[in-house]
Amino acid sequence: MVLKQGDKLYFIGIGGARLSALAKIYKEKGYAVYGSDRLQTKKTIELEKMGIAVDYGHDPSQIGDWIDLVIYTNAVGQDNPQLLMAKERGIPILEGAELLGLLMREKDYGIAVAGTHGKTTTTAIISLLLMKAGKDPTVVIGGDMKELPGNHRSGKSPFMVVEACEFRRSFLQLSPKVSVITNVDWDHPDCFPTAGDVVRTFQEFIALLPEDGLLILWRDDPHFAELAAASPVPVCTFGLTPEADWYVPSFTPSLRLGIEGDLYHHGSIQGRLKLQVPGRHNLLNALAAIAVVTAAGVPVSQVLKYITEFYGVKRRFQIKGERGGILVVDDYAHHPSAITTTLQTARAHFSGRIWCVFQPHLYSRTKHLMSEFTKAFNSSDIVVLADIFAAREKAPGDVSSQILATEISKYHPDVRYLGAMTRIKEHLLKQARPGDLVITMGAGDIWKVGEEYLKEAPADEYATACGAAKGSAQINNPQANDERLSVVQTNETH
Repeated sequence: MVLKQGDKLYFIGIGGARLSALAKIYKEKGYAVYGSDRLQTKKTIELEKMGIAVDYGHDPSQIGDWIDLVIYTNAVGQDNPQLLMAKERGIPILEGAELLGLLMREKDYGIAVAGTHGKTTTTAIISLLLMKAGKDPTVVIGGDMKELPGNHRSGKSPFMVVEACEFRRSFLQLSPKVSVITNVDWDHPDCFPTAGDVVRTFQEFIALLPEDGLLILWRDDPHFAELAAASPVPVCTFGLTPEADWYVPSFTPSLRLGIEGDLYHHGSIQGRLKLQVPGRHNLLNALAAIAVVTAAGVPVSQVLKYITEFYGVKRRFQIKGERGGILVVDDYAHHPSAITTTLQTARAHFSGRIWCVFQPHLYSRTKHLMSEFTKAFNSSDIVVLADIFAAREKAPGDVSSQILATEISKYHPDVRYLGAMTRIKEHLLKQARPGDLVITMGAGDIWKVGEEYLKEAPADEYATACGAAKGSAQINNPQANDERLSVVQTNETH
């Protein structure tokens, strides 16, 4: 398909992470952009401020013959009335990943960052380093960065950085020159019946690489051998052992939720890697990014300087605020592995009580990963469960947060099913005490609990001064005071 400036593009589900970024980029490229979504959100308001008309409610009458191309997100479903109308009228249609693939083919140096966990943060670090190095990349990312106008950037160079999602195999539409796979885990059981299906899909993603391409893999991934064997191009590895090309053999937590360690490449020390974000998982994300940008020609000395300016993305251990000596953090973790990692990271940096306020995402994920969920919260002191965020699913009747709470309680001493978010907020107002850390967690709208709690919690000056020393010190993280890092909730989420 050939697109030209002035073509009229209509995005169904325009408030979603990928489509909102694409809509902005094509608007800036000179296209006439329109779209629809279920509800008005911060994301759709941003689009409207750019001059993009957004319809609410997916009204099929809005789909007229004047439209040159309809773009939709898989999250809206094939029975979406606007999508059905576009098919009836014979209007050309692309899924969002297909349009993203077309955009990548316009660039000579496409970088696709895939993986079950960490791809948003890794994409953000790569983007920041390329921008700091003057590479002027185009960026499409699933979260919001402080350094970008939200979740996108329109660059003029050959470089393009894309967060590549495996949901419904959408990343198979991309055309990367460099592919990163942060890790491979079984997620999206509604799309992949078994873990083997996930691995095979990632192998197909690897096969997309051209002859002059590069694959970057985590050396300690349980599926490393299977992934590397599928590669038609050289493989560069990262990890925490000398078996990897880029590695940090030992590391320590640092002040302000940071982490640091000596960086090695092929056994030769390159300098001290210092991060402003916490945890082993973020260290691995940084190593993957370093492998990418050094292969793109950025000197490692510049990388070590620029990477200290990365402070994370929204909803990834994002400090929301502090009231009365109680620190509130929000995190997107919704898979058992990510929950475990996030809570272990919190425990490494925080000595007080840790509340994990968790909202399960999708009935199918909760049901199929029930046994993994039961043991994912052991680094927290108190687990509070909200009702399941259904997103695109209907309740099947055989799984619920109450059932999950019962199962978790077999392995955890303090599990509290509260259901409604207003009830959770009231519970926190009564039960949280100075020195506590409250982490709202999940891919839905559980972030609202933390924000509402902070609005209503009393500020006790004595508690703030004398409460959790470690927690209070963390408030100095720039995320807490940058209004551009306020959470944006999109309608279409995976």
